Amino acid sequence: MASTNTRFPEIETSMKHIARLCALLLAGSALCQPVFAHAGHGKTDEKVQTRQMGSLTAADKARDYFTDTVLVSHTGKDMRFYSDILEDKTVVVNFMFTTCPDACPLINASIQRVQERLKDRIGKDIYIVSITVDPETDTVKVLADYRKKYKAMPGWLFLTGTPENLETVGQKMGQVFEKDAHLTALLVGNTKTARWRKIPPHLSDALIAAQIKDIADGVYD
Repeated sequence: MASTNTRFPEIETSMKHIARLCALLLAGSALCQPVFAHAGHGKTDEKVQTRQMGSLTAADKARDYFTDTVLVSHTGKDMRFYSDILEDKTVVVNFMFTTCPDACPLINASIQRVQERLKDRIGKDIYIVSITVDPETDTVKVLADYRKKYKAMPGWLFLTGTPENLETVGQKMGQVFEKDAHLTALLVGNTKTARWRKIPPHLSDALIAAQIKDIADGVYD
């Protein structure tokens, strides 16, 4: 059910296009439209969007939807997308690539500031997950070096993998698997509560952090 965030009345929390993350409920429309579109690609979406997805509260259904597709972390560790990355935690997911000249550095700098605001919870119940859309360039070593630029804590994962596996994961998250047209919104969700929120990255780090806490703490109003 859609709701209005009374803590931040300027933010509209209705979600009109949620199909990518609740295919078990709906079909035919995409959750995610580009926010900071690269080089003029795509249209902007200025609203935070939230929806409760009741049928994804069961772990088996969530696993079936999101899949346990294997990605590789910046440490070289194989990680199953649902079981190792999403399950039983709040995640902040963004798509990026290390040679991006415009949107990605701005978004990652914002995430760095958000990380500082949430540092007592990062790596505990809240994780940040940055997924490359350029696996040929963004190897494990490249990602390991890149994350140092943003002083990433252990709870901020950078992930690569095979093009096929990254495309599978991207499709589940509403991602267009094209480097210059990738999703730039932050996707914040919790598979246990089945609640997801799409947040424009141009909002202030204080506001983004508060929105993430709402999802982590089960705040609905």
